[in-house]
Amino acid sequence: MPQKSKPIVTRIVVNLERQVLLAYENNREVYEFHCVAGDKDNQTPRGDFGIYRKHRKYRSRKYNVQMDYAMFFYKGYAIHMAYFVGVMSFLKWGGIHYFGSHGCVRLSEENARELFDHTPYRTHVKIV
Repeated sequence: MPQKSKPIVTRIVVNLERQVLLAYENNREVYEFHCVAGDKDNQTPRGDFGIYRKHRKYRSRKYNVQMDYAMFFYKGYAIHMAYFVGVMSFLKWGGIHYFGSHGCVRLSEENARELFDHTPYRTHVKIV
């Protein structure tokens, strides 16, 4: 039986209202992950961007936190791994914004690794 090939992500859409990241291969949705984005004081920038830098292991010097599977899409903003994303995403979706990031898009470790492994440089990122 032939093995199913892994998708190549060609577009990422982050819906800030729903706290969800959708990834597409061409026009077919291949991933939907809960995420945690910025809060009202540290907003995630909205707009169209592209992945321009990737680090499997990365530590923020500014915030002194581990940000593994980091994919930078604008200045110092990245999609990266964080802990407790599911709970924080639900709380943010419910209107409790205390647990937001400093503007990055956080994913669970498993989701961040999967996305990192299948997302090439220059992949389009849309934040809405």
